[in-house]
Amino acid sequence: MSDQLSTAYSGDDAAVVVEPYKVALREIVVFVDGRTEASGILEFAGVLAQEHGAHLIGVFIQPEPAVTPSETFARGTGILGVIEAHRAQLEGIEASHRARFADIVRAQGIRSEWRALSSSSNDGAEHVHYADLAVIARADPASQMAGPAGLVESLVLTSGRPIIMFPPHGAVSRVRRVVVGWNARREAIRAVGDALPLLTRAEAVEVLVVDPQRHPGHGEEPGADIARHLARHGVQLEVRRLSSGGGDVGHILLSRAADFGADLLVMGAYGHSHLSEWMFGGVTRTVLREAGLPVLLSR
Repeated sequence: MSDQLSTAYSGDDAAVVVEPYKVALREIVVFVDGRTEASGILEFAGVLAQEHGAHLIGVFIQPEPAVTPSETFARGTGILGVIEAHRAQLEGIEASHRARFADIVRAQGIRSEWRALSSSSNDGAEHVHYADLAVIARADPASQMAGPAGLVESLVLTSGRPIIMFPPHGAVSRVRRVVVGWNARREAIRAVGDALPLLTRAEAVEVLVVDPQRHPGHGEEPGADIARHLARHGVQLEVRRLSSGGGDVGHILLSRAADFGADLLVMGAYGHSHLSEWMFGGVTRTVLREAGLPVLLSR
């Protein structure tokens, strides 16, 4: 992988603007469930809500209870005992998450509400439709608790809103350094627009263009047009152009984000449709599966 060019944009055009255009997040939804340790994602969402003056909605998705081998043999009144034990288990899980949510809300001094969904519910997207941003953790493969499969992917594809995917055991609390994956396609344009409230507050932003010759629409100088657009919003950034050398572009995005010390990766969710089925492209699949930092995805 060769580093072709890195160009700084410190707002030459933005100098003529009295004040950067203000965009804001006013309602943030954070999903929590029994599969993932919730402190990190709740802290991240709470700080985000505090910085933007947003209303924070906690949506708890009830996990399927863990069933022991002996419980599978329960009969008669024993089944009632198993059901009661599972109910108490699930209530305890929710109570623990709700208490942590309340602590963070109190510490951050933000407005909030708490909602709960059953594990069989399919209306997760409805809680995102009327919010500015959703935050959801990627499932921890080591977890023994079952949960709704593919919820991150489903929300990205159906909610019409930007989704921040938070990694298992993530520790990021503030977004200060951001890498933007840019290829001048519709999904990337949408992602940058959705991320503007975060980009305008960031201390450092890098627009990363990989293999610009493979994607039309970049213009004479790949990355320059989006850089000027962001600079006019007051974003301090630089553009870096890289060659993949035939490597996995998803891995390149994640590697560069790590080198940059990024707190957030912003990218479009790319894919292709087969009849009625949507399938993510390779770059998006890699990032969804392997990202160790929060990723804002739009499409």
